[in-house]
Amino acid sequence: MCEYCRMMIDDFHYSAEIVTKRKVHKFDDIGCMLAYAQSNDLSLDKAHFWVMDFDSATWIKGEEAYFALSQGIHTPMGYGIIAFKDLIKTKETADKTKGEVKEFKSLFNIDWKQRHEH
Repeated sequence: MCEYCRMMIDDFHYSAEIVTKRKVHKFDDIGCMLAYAQSNDLSLDKAHFWVMDFDSATWIKGEEAYFALSQGIHTPMGYGIIAFKDLIKTKETADKTKGEVKEFKSLFNIDWKQRHEH
């Protein structure tokens, strides 16, 4: 169950988690995780962030991932962001979808609630 959107996680390729001292928060879309983090004043010094590598469907630390962000990427909640372990794959995806490559820390500078299409 997605803690922010209250949706079931149907496709793990887009999923993410925040681990705090007291709870694990699961999300069906990386954008949901980031919107939740902003709404709850969570950052790298207050929580651990995990994202699913889009290709291999394995967990990676948020700060070790590369992100493709594009309106041409269709994610469960419409945020348009997916994660990869591989920078080259991220660049290829961003180029193909007319998007951009982002590193994790820079994602906190985006207003995720405004990007939400749902």
